[in-house]
Amino acid sequence: MIRPPRSRPGTRQPKPKITFILHLLSGVLLVTFLLLFKDVSDRFRLLYDDVRENAVWSAYQMDREARTMVGAVSDLRRLQTPDQSSLNNLALRYDILFSRKNLMSNSRFGDYFRGNAVIAGHLAAINELIMTVEPQFNQLVTGWVPSQDDLARLADNFARLEKETEALLIYTNTYVGDERSSIRATIIELERTSAVMLALLLASVIFLVFKLRRQLEAAQVSSQRLEILTRELSDAYEAADAGNRAKSQFMATMGHEIRTPLNAILGMAELLEYSELPQDALGSVKTIRSSGEALLEVINEVLDYSKIEHGKLELEERVVDIAGLMESTAAIMQGRAVSQGNRLVLDIPVSLDALYVRTDPTRLRQVMLNLLSNAVKFTKQGTVTLRLREFYRGSALMLRFEVEDTGIGIDETGLAKLFKPFSQVDASISRKYGGTGLGLTICKQIVEKLGGELGLSSTVGVGSIFWFELPVIAANKSEVRQKVCASKLPDEDFPRLRILLVEDNKVNQQVATRFLAKLGQEVVVAGDGAEAVALTEEAVFDLILMDMQMPVMDGIEATREIIARGGPSALTPIIAMTANASDDDRRRCRAAGMTGFESKPVTMDRLREVILTFAPLEHAEAEAQVMPAGSAFPLVDPSLMDAASPSLPPLTLQEHLNEMHGLDESRYEELVEALGEDVYRELIESFFTDAELLMVELNKALLRDNRDEIDRVLHTIKGAAINVGLSDIAGQAHALRRVRPTEGDVGRLHQQIETMKLKLVA
Repeated sequence: MIRPPRSRPGTRQPKPKITFILHLLSGVLLVTFLLLFKDVSDRFRLLYDDVRENAVWSAYQMDREARTMVGAVSDLRRLQTPDQSSLNNLALRYDILFSRKNLMSNSRFGDYFRGNAVIAGHLAAINELIMTVEPQFNQLVTGWVPSQDDLARLADNFARLEKETEALLIYTNTYVGDERSSIRATIIELERTSAVMLALLLASVIFLVFKLRRQLEAAQVSSQRLEILTRELSDAYEAADAGNRAKSQFMATMGHEIRTPLNAILGMAELLEYSELPQDALGSVKTIRSSGEALLEVINEVLDYSKIEHGKLELEERVVDIAGLMESTAAIMQGRAVSQGNRLVLDIPVSLDALYVRTDPTRLRQVMLNLLSNAVKFTKQGTVTLRLREFYRGSALMLRFEVEDTGIGIDETGLAKLFKPFSQVDASISRKYGGTGLGLTICKQIVEKLGGELGLSSTVGVGSIFWFELPVIAANKSEVRQKVCASKLPDEDFPRLRILLVEDNKVNQQVATRFLAKLGQEVVVAGDGAEAVALTEEAVFDLILMDMQMPVMDGIEATREIIARGGPSALTPIIAMTANASDDDRRRCRAAGMTGFESKPVTMDRLREVILTFAPLEHAEAEAQVMPAGSAFPLVDPSLMDAASPSLPPLTLQEHLNEMHGLDESRYEELVEALGEDVYRELIESFFTDAELLMVELNKALLRDNRDEIDRVLHTIKGAAINVGLSDIAGQAHALRRVRPTEGDVGRLHQQIETMKLKLVA
């Protein structure tokens, strides 16, 4: 066992707590320093606040105006008879003095010295002396001339005022000077405190840098030790991996050596079973064969696990028919399920967005077989269901597979042991049921290798559900062409139904009718919804294939009428068949009472699956243990299948196809494979004949600005074109349904149809 190297004695380890304390202390010192700096700054501003200078200046101006007033009165007393000019000058000086008094009382000077009793006393005395002589100066305005006695009293009043202003000036100047000295002393003290705090902050930062450097050195030492430990672990891993490779090589060699004679034993045992043996000998041979198969399964699981363990499990990607793969997988397990008294059910949606996907069918079948095998093994006289569901996770298409059984179930303790190699829920499981305990581990690894996930839910005594979800990519048309064209014709056991085909387009009628005829079905055609309602009131049909958009009465309204009138076919399954495939269309069809929803174009395989899915029991064989899968499809036409049509020129359609664009090659090959090239020629010519009439209807609807009729005609053109493989015309018609088409748009669509007609028919 490899242990990490121990620390040498005396080696100091980093102490995160000390580092945190240092960080905290540095932060506190920094905040304190900032507060001190703010206090010093405020006191500097207080020291140089101009209110003090203004206060001293205001006191000085008041004193100067008082002295000027004393001089003006003295000059006036020296005159025997004061002239009007001198009196006016005296009144002006008094007004200035009065304004100075108001400024000192009401300005910042008063606010600054409001709490000082001495200054307040001087200001009160000054105000009283100025207000005492106000009546005399008010009389000067009316022309009053003061006598010498009046001037003497004024001179005495202003002399007292001069003493008060002088005292105020001296006190103010002294007060401001003392305050400046006090602030300077405080600032010096704060500067000293700031210096101390700055020194402490600097010391803490230096100490913190020192500690961080020590921690960095310790981290470097730890990193070196980790590198040494990593090298030791790498060497140990390489040694262990070499041992595993040797073990895997040994297992592969032994597996091959064991399987070679085992396959011979199983082959001979199977041959012996077909021989005429006594009953007891036959039982012994069956025991040999079943035991050999169990041994082969164990060997395969061990070898698969060995591959997965060393990352050598290889995947291949092929186009896969998911429904077909599930059917074949279920068929493999059918015999084992029956021997256990179980019913095996296959649950696949009738309609799938992707019928063919790209994945590894071998590994996917292996996972399903393993899960089905476990479900069958632990279930007796019950039901095992293999289920498929389709959904989107973001923009990714996902498939969810579920294997549900009604077996013994698994408790909480057992759940914790699943998906672990060589483990069973309990020790008795391997003795009673057999197995290596590797199956679920292998399944989980395969699913994860495919980019998915595997899980389960279980209840003791009720059963279990094992599920896995895989992201898949839908195969394109060229990839599935061979699979689509390889559909088999129905055998004598295929259900024969009486089907009502409700479709207004002749080309669609012909395609659907010919496909259904190949499948051995009896088809009655209705050209619109009203005709379909009338037919269902008179006759019984096993299945109704209903287009959505038709003249007279559309498919939605026709479905409601058929169900509401309660006629002979009121309970017949009605399957929507339309070129529309939106979620809104699906909801509308479901709300109207339709049983299924199929999108165009039609294929033989999809028609076959719809018939198998919705065939009444009396038309089917005895109920099978494995239910057939259904899927989506589109539709087309009936009665003109035997009508004579002019043939195309000697140049074959395939030769035309090689020279042009706009024809879906896979659709062409599918129709030719199912119906023959001559019939396909008839379908193409019928399409262009109908297209001429539809373009006339479209132009009339455009002149009347009938939006509903325009949409219906474009829908019909789209459905007919896509059924015969004219994808460009179908795309153009569909694009015009999304906008308000103009005459130019309709003209371009008509030109496109004519161009294609010249290439294929002319």
